[in-house]
Amino acid sequence: MWLFRLTLSLLILTNRRLRRFTRLIGLSVYWVSLTLCASSVSAQPNIEVQIKHNASNKTELLNELSANLSISHLKNDAYPAQTNFLFERGETELLNTLKTQGYYQAQIQSELERLEEVTRAKFEIDLGSTVKIRKLDLQILGPGSDLRIWQQYRQFDLRLKVGQVFKHQDYRATLRDLTNLALDQGYMDADFEQRVFRVYPHEKAVDIQIHLNTDMPYQFGEVNFIGNQALDDDFLAKFVEFQPGESYQRDALSDLQKSLIDSGYFGLVRIEPQFADEQDGAIPIQVELEDNLRHRYNMGGGFGSDTGARLLFGFENRRVNQQGHNYQIESVIGERAQSFDINYRIPGQRPSKQSWNIGLGWEATQSSNLKRYRTAFMPEYVYQIDRFWRLNPFISLETETYRYQEQPDETSQTLLSGVNIQKRWVNDEAYPSSGYRLDSGLRIASKQVLSDTEFLQLELGARGVVSPIDFWRFHARVRTVITATNAPETLPATYRYLLGGENLRGYGFETIGIETDTGLVGAKNMMLGSIETDYRFSKYLGVGAFSDAGQVFDDQPNEFKVGAGLGLRGFTPVGTAKLDVAWPISEDQSDWRLHFSIGLDL
Repeated sequence: MWLFRLTLSLLILTNRRLRRFTRLIGLSVYWVSLTLCASSVSAQPNIEVQIKHNASNKTELLNELSANLSISHLKNDAYPAQTNFLFERGETELLNTLKTQGYYQAQIQSELERLEEVTRAKFEIDLGSTVKIRKLDLQILGPGSDLRIWQQYRQFDLRLKVGQVFKHQDYRATLRDLTNLALDQGYMDADFEQRVFRVYPHEKAVDIQIHLNTDMPYQFGEVNFIGNQALDDDFLAKFVEFQPGESYQRDALSDLQKSLIDSGYFGLVRIEPQFADEQDGAIPIQVELEDNLRHRYNMGGGFGSDTGARLLFGFENRRVNQQGHNYQIESVIGERAQSFDINYRIPGQRPSKQSWNIGLGWEATQSSNLKRYRTAFMPEYVYQIDRFWRLNPFISLETETYRYQEQPDETSQTLLSGVNIQKRWVNDEAYPSSGYRLDSGLRIASKQVLSDTEFLQLELGARGVVSPIDFWRFHARVRTVITATNAPETLPATYRYLLGGENLRGYGFETIGIETDTGLVGAKNMMLGSIETDYRFSKYLGVGAFSDAGQVFDDQPNEFKVGAGLGLRGFTPVGTAKLDVAWPISEDQSDWRLHFSIGLDL
């Protein structure tokens, strides 16, 4: 027999045709076996997993249990031994998941049922009682224990509270929060001396002990700027709001980076703490800068239902000198509005927060009721007190020529002094779902100081945005202007108010004012309000509905004019574009008007 096998093998090796035939037979057998295996696998019953528990209102818990159950990820029962193994392990997996949600006394009944077309794994869970936090021993030890940040965290952000159901994710998140807070405050060697929780299932209680030792804080070292070619290092140093030796804080570095980016001087800002060069707890800071283009030009077009079509031209010199002086030129050429403005900006001692501006501007508007031409020279000081508050005292020398309807031209000169105060917060500039803006302004003019008239004017405004559900927003705004003067007819047209157009939709531009024997004129007092809602159904488009109301008056308030309507919304990086159809619902006539505008919501 062995001689026959040897002879056959030699024949196959020496005969090319026999070798090819043998290969062909082998491949055919291989593909047939694969086909049979695939058919065998596809014929296997599907696996169906059923998880039930005795709490009908915990859908999220069911989803988490299913996600952490290995057998639920099998598609069919191709390998029964594997299915049996994962089924047997299922109870342990479910119990572990339940413990992370506070269920330490859960009981599970399981059954694996094999039918012709389906293999069904059933798990019925009696959740039992949850364990709750009975004791919480949270201590901050070491030199940083007296920082106010820990008290704020305990009061407002602590996830673990006595009497609350104990969840592992809250425990882990608390450890992570404490670590991050310590790092943010410069305590990079902070470590937990104790971090343990003890569960007493029969007492339905958990005792937690967390002791964090901050150890010694690190400090800021010297700040070095590299890559800058155009600005003086002493000027750049004014952007740094911290001093060497002060406690290291991440927020201070984030603020520095934001200030440098917002300045417009640089195209790239990278801040890197040099931990490897730390000496005696001081960490040097390296700021890498890449200069922005010195000059910027812009040109564009636009359209507004109030001002018509318009062209915009602009130029900016970002760096006039090494001290960061800069200026901007902006001009608008439109059907019913034209302007030309130059603003020269001088950074203050704290460039990220303070600046002196010298502005020179000319503007003109033409409506059916008013034609106005105004020139102004305005020095001002801008102080960004913090993230929210801005203070802006100013002086403005203005010359204005205006004409109401068919009345003769009038010219006035006014020297205004005043202050604007603003508080503003938004969670997103282009599309805020939450935020507010508060504005107030006081303007004073006196005949004794380069003015043809005298008055005191107070302007107050507020607007806000809230979003009850994703992509559905409510907007509200109010604005009022109160003027104290003995002769309202001598007020410049800029400080007398006409409504209609984009500020009171449904009415023509500047068609609501004070009726006199000689025609319509602006009023010294004004009240305006609006409520609006919009829904965003795609990345760029949405719909909106609104109602505006307002009135102007000299002495006694008049009846409010009300407009309402519907519109389309376009969402762009520079704000919301609105195309509205509005009706003057407080009027007998019901002619509708189109209004278009674009800008930031807050």
